[in-house]
Amino acid sequence: MVQIAILLVSVYTILVLGTFSAIHCRCVVSLMGLLCVGISYASGFGLSYLLGGETAGVHGLMPFLLIGIGVDDMFVVCNAIDQTDLKKPAADRVREAMEHAGPSITITSLTNALAFAFGGLNSLTALRSFCIFAAICIMMLYLVVMTVFLCVVVWDTERVGRKKGECCGMFCCKQDSLFCCRGFFLSPKMIAYGTLKDDPATG
Repeated sequence: MVQIAILLVSVYTILVLGTFSAIHCRCVVSLMGLLCVGISYASGFGLSYLLGGETAGVHGLMPFLLIGIGVDDMFVVCNAIDQTDLKKPAADRVREAMEHAGPSITITSLTNALAFAFGGLNSLTALRSFCIFAAICIMMLYLVVMTVFLCVVVWDTERVGRKKGECCGMFCCKQDSLFCCRGFFLSPKMIAYGTLKDDPATG
């Protein structure tokens, strides 16, 4: 059941993180964000084992917990970037976005990690172990999001600035194609920004 829930969240993230547009779609960013969740899970458990932690059956819920927090961070960062001026340089857009998204992600991650850390004071062995593992994994997730994932976001923002298609330029569907829902989900700002730089329809 947990695997199905994770799959559904992953599909939802890939479809909704960007939009149905050759330029503004974020398939690569979504996949890398999900990979970052996996990295934080592996590194968090590795560090916990290194510190002498032990797992129980309840630890199987950890991936679902991490993907929920990680996807939330991804949406916060990408939404903040979407609020910036599309015509600004990528560095300026990311810097302006992180001025708003950075504190939000930091406070949320710190609060979650502290909540689980205090839960680690519980007398129940399995629950205490789960809380300690969760606190460490959440902090690892924060570090991975603010480093690896943010690098991918910068790359993607630079791609948008060049009006190149998704998937390293291989995604060359027109903005008004059926695959892109004929631009139905584009905001007025995205429509005004234009179509692919190499789209024959734009000349």
